[in-house]
Amino acid sequence: MEQTTTSPDEAVITPPGSVKDKIKAQWAKMIALVSIVAIALGGLNDTLDAIDKVTDIVLSKFTDIPSQSNLEKVYIRASADVLEETFGAPVYMKTSYTGDVIRYYKDNRFIISAIVKEGYIAAYLVFPDQSFTPNTFEHAGGEALLSVPLAAQESVSELKANVSTTITYYIEANPAGTFSNLYASISGYSQFLGPLDPQSKQQLFKLAEELVLDDLSTTTIESVRQKLVPNFFGYSTLSLVTLEQAVLSQSEYRLINKEG
Repeated sequence: MEQTTTSPDEAVITPPGSVKDKIKAQWAKMIALVSIVAIALGGLNDTLDAIDKVTDIVLSKFTDIPSQSNLEKVYIRASADVLEETFGAPVYMKTSYTGDVIRYYKDNRFIISAIVKEGYIAAYLVFPDQSFTPNTFEHAGGEALLSVPLAAQESVSELKANVSTTITYYIEANPAGTFSNLYASISGYSQFLGPLDPQSKQQLFKLAEELVLDDLSTTTIESVRQKLVPNFFGYSTLSLVTLEQAVLSQSEYRLINKEG
C-alpha cells in the first residue's frame, strides 16, 4: 500500500472547538458509569449539565479557550451589558479627570478596563497575564503585536507617556487595523507587571518631559518605540487624554489580584 506523508507546512491545525470536544468526550467516558446510574434514576439532564460544568472547569484550568472566547464577546459599540454578562460585576472602579467612570473586570488570564458612553462600550484596554497570548488579529499590530517592539507599527496618530512613582506607561493610538474606519487600535506598555530597565525608563522619562513642554522630538519617539514591546492593547473611539487614565498601574494590578 502506498503511504503518503504530510510536510510541516501541510500540518493540520486543530481548531479550538475540536479540543473542547475531545476533552468533553474524555470526561464523558470517565463518568460513563455515573451517567448510566443517573439515567436509570431519571437524571439525564443533570448528568449532561454536570459534564458541561466539569468540561468548563478543565478548559479554564488547562487551556486559554474560555478566556479567548470571553474576549471575543467584547467589541467597540457593543452594549455595555456584555461586560457584566461575561465577567460579572467590576472588580475595581474609578472616575477619570474628565468625569468618565472607568470599570475594571477580571478574567482568569487578563484584566480589562472599559469606558462606557450612553450604554455602549466606547473604549477598552486589555492587560494580559504573561502566560496568555490573546488574539490581536484585528489590531493594527496584527497577530505579533505583543511580541515585537511598537516600532513594528508604522503610523501613530496620538501618543501619551508618564513616568512617576505611582504609574509609568506609554500608550499610542494607531489609525490602522481591520476596523480602522470605526475606531483606533491602541497599544502600549505599563509597569503593572514589573519595572522597566533603566535605559528604557530614561528614554520614556525624556519623552514624557517633551510632551509636557510640547516639544516632541521624532528621535525620542523612535527610540522609545524601538525599545518597548507592548504588554497591553485595546480599541477606542475616545482620545488618549481620556483613555490614558484607564491604563493599569502596578498598585491597581496588585489590588485587583489581591497580592500583598
